[in-house]
Amino acid sequence: MSWLLLSFLIVAGAQPDWSPTLCVLASSVGYAIFWKGMLLAPKKRSRFSLALIWFASIQVVQLSWFFSDRYVGYYIYGVVGLLALGLGVQFAFLSLFIRKSMRLGNMLALCGAWALFEWIRLHFLSGYTWNPSGLALSATLPGMQLASLVGIFGMGFWVFFTNLVALKCLTKFSWLAFARFGVIALAPYIYGSAVIAFHGYQMEQEKRSLSALVVQPARYPEEKISIAGSTPPPPSSLWRDIFSLLTPYLGTEHQLILAPEAVVPYGAFSPIYSKEGAARLFESYFDVMPETPSSDVGNAFFAQALADRFEADVIIGLEDGAYNAAFLFRPGQTSINRYEKRILVPMGEYIPFKWCKKILSKYGILDSFTPGKEAKVFEAAGLLTGISICYEETYGHLMRESHKKGAALLVNLTNDVWYPRSRLPLVHFYHGRLRAVEAGIPLIRACNTGVTCGVDSLGRTVAFLPYETSREPSEPGILELDLPLYSLSTPYTLWGDWPVLALSIVFLIVSPSRRKYLDLSSLTVFCLRKN
Repeated sequence: MSWLLLSFLIVAGAQPDWSPTLCVLASSVGYAIFWKGMLLAPKKRSRFSLALIWFASIQVVQLSWFFSDRYVGYYIYGVVGLLALGLGVQFAFLSLFIRKSMRLGNMLALCGAWALFEWIRLHFLSGYTWNPSGLALSATLPGMQLASLVGIFGMGFWVFFTNLVALKCLTKFSWLAFARFGVIALAPYIYGSAVIAFHGYQMEQEKRSLSALVVQPARYPEEKISIAGSTPPPPSSLWRDIFSLLTPYLGTEHQLILAPEAVVPYGAFSPIYSKEGAARLFESYFDVMPETPSSDVGNAFFAQALADRFEADVIIGLEDGAYNAAFLFRPGQTSINRYEKRILVPMGEYIPFKWCKKILSKYGILDSFTPGKEAKVFEAAGLLTGISICYEETYGHLMRESHKKGAALLVNLTNDVWYPRSRLPLVHFYHGRLRAVEAGIPLIRACNTGVTCGVDSLGRTVAFLPYETSREPSEPGILELDLPLYSLSTPYTLWGDWPVLALSIVFLIVSPSRRKYLDLSSLTVFCLRKN
């Protein structure tokens, strides 16, 4: 029992925002300690039950931010319970194949199966991208660099492999086995340290940077839309807050201004403001009367006026009809670029079943958005820029599409306020930071209450604003950012997840115990073809 309890404390606490130390331990020996205790159970049924309960309980602990149910309702408890149970079944199934003494081929086959499981649930449980096992490696800057080589699924493969080698060392100790484990456990950190040393020096020599202003409004949903009978203030008051934040920066030179997802309600072009009133409102803050159109105006009018007044490109999140979108406004130009969010949040941005409508209407969700169809790269501040909205940045392959189209900068517009006073802002940030490392290009995050920040191409946080936590609410503010633009070519950008997936299938097929893995390998190949 002590083995099981110790392993639970290590792995459950292995979240980058909780404990880097536990993350290092979990990615090297945490799972091995559990398997050591599990193997003491004499029957397969007992081992399966232990593995299921252990891993499902860990998921509940790590996903505890879901339980901030102020806006999502009590149904979320059932969703998390079912999700944790399903993940527990996956882990328990693979744990049945673990033995005290395993050949290298069998170990690699199990690691491949785990990597494929994580990949499959990303694509077939499209609302769930959280908690890949490789995330534990991202708690340290050197460990995080492995993402540039093999992506998040390759990191999960390595975590599983390291723990299987550790298990062999725990069950039959020898100095040779210990040395072998030490080399494997330290390999990601040695690789990462070399990457940081080389490219960190190159970055210092280049000294090319982007100057940006990033808006953090810190507004709750009832301040923008009607929820459970609330009466939100007029949207013009939201613009007044944004103008007040930006006014001190008049006269400064910045290339880019960013504002988060759905920063104001009623869409981009709905004519909700009188043309004269909108022009006077803008003039009262910026001493310039913008060109007045012939009819009433929408939120796009203010975004374009900001671009013209600051002589900077503006990237802002606004709804546009059936789309949750991001817009690029450029000084003195009438053409507008729009990116449509491709991955919609279940029960938040699309309603999967008719019976859900009554429940969701209480929270201001009346209909579904339409998903976008493709990655788009826009030229902003002289850079090709790939844009993502909300938790799209937790999908490595989506961000890779932007880089493959030439993006030299990633921009994420996020609104994490739907789980208030929870860990979500930090959890989201740690996933997003990996995208900069995978792609080898810098990232700017504009968040409503989350981690508004700049991240360089090595995953280092350049600057950030205070974000919402369980103890402190988020505060409105402007992040004045000078972001290094150094980029590096990464193997992940070139090849994506396919080398890890292909090797995983090969390891399953050629395993010394391939008969045991035949059904599993056939299933994964079928899923890959279907996707």
